[in-house]
Amino acid sequence: MNKSELKIACVGNMNNSMFAIVRHLRHRGYNAHLILSEEFSHFQPEADTFEKDQSNFTFEFDFLRSDILFTDKLSVNKFFSKYNFIIACGYSVAYLTFSKVKIDIVIPYGSDLYDLPFFVPKSTDSVNFNKQMSAVAKYQKIGIENASAVIFDHTNDDFEKIIAQFNFKGTRYKYPFPFIFTPEFSWENSSYLQSKSVFTNRMTEIRKEFDFIAFNHIRQSWKNPQDLWSYKGNERIFRAFKKFIDSTKAKACLVVFEYGIDVEDSKRLVNELGIQKNIVWFPITKRREILSMISFADVGIGEIGDYSWFSYGAIFEFMCMKKPIIHHRNDAIYKGKVESLYPMYCATSEDELVKALIDCYKDKNKATVIANEAYDWYIKNAINKPIEILTSVMDSKKPLIDKVRNILNKFLLSAEALVFYIKLKFA
Repeated sequence: MNKSELKIACVGNMNNSMFAIVRHLRHRGYNAHLILSEEFSHFQPEADTFEKDQSNFTFEFDFLRSDILFTDKLSVNKFFSKYNFIIACGYSVAYLTFSKVKIDIVIPYGSDLYDLPFFVPKSTDSVNFNKQMSAVAKYQKIGIENASAVIFDHTNDDFEKIIAQFNFKGTRYKYPFPFIFTPEFSWENSSYLQSKSVFTNRMTEIRKEFDFIAFNHIRQSWKNPQDLWSYKGNERIFRAFKKFIDSTKAKACLVVFEYGIDVEDSKRLVNELGIQKNIVWFPITKRREILSMISFADVGIGEIGDYSWFSYGAIFEFMCMKKPIIHHRNDAIYKGKVESLYPMYCATSEDELVKALIDCYKDKNKATVIANEAYDWYIKNAINKPIEILTSVMDSKKPLIDKVRNILNKFLLSAEALVFYIKLKFA
């Protein structure tokens, strides 16, 4: 199907991922719209751009407001029937599938893949909650399995066991998705981003005060993580930074954010370690500000948890601003499973993180080379390749088959509504 004939709906915006995808597609001439429903305030489009107006391609449709079994399926189906192509994430996968809307591509962000489809009812929860979440799990799994494509890169052995429980009818593409709109957010635009950011004055002060700035904007989730996948290793980062300062006597600081369930515990730990003067806290912040702030940093620190991850949002945010990265990645896991590995400093423990920080601090030329090569990898493998996958799936769309399917689904929904009405009337 020709791209000029396609009308694309990108549904949901956790981590501002779909907004970036919409912008990439529109940049390439596709008629893509962002459909928002029940989004967090810091995952609204205005949190992810310094441009003023997105009203011509961003729309609110609050179909996620009700419990799934109370969804007006005809209304949801009617709204999305004007689109030829659907890309979805989060709860929207379940709600769209329940409403007989065909999802073409699912791009999970995490818990919508490992948690929602595997809900287990608990006796401590209400009957209605268990009923509703069981329905979400059922339709979430069906929606993911029946999509034409799922884009989710290789993770680690334990997480891959969860993914193996899906019976994909379509193709799983083991690539990252284009998480950041690079025409606006790139190291080349650092001056522009700094001129727009409300935190530039503060970051300029920090840059003058410290010779070495480490940046870590992952959630504070280490003492009371929601699940084993949510453990970020924040306490390891604070302890390692203390050891790094003691070892090098560096005039260094670590920038972190008041984001996550364990912020107060993290602050207590910082006080116990006696490094309050070296830790700079910022409030929950829009990503457009974070990307500008990263431009002032010397190194980015990701997760130092128990599991290896190939990629996630924070890693790409450092890469796009051409900053060297430290995080937990076990290269042996990805050998033969990914085309190539981006260069980085690997740290799976406090001591390894200390070593990486010292290496980055003492050999800035090496750090620069790592950052430059990682940026080139990022553009090729995390921007150009996934966009190529997206557009190839869209361009192969068969409109006649979808038109027939849509007509049939509307008929089935109308029949279901009629049967329900008859049951109520004659019960």
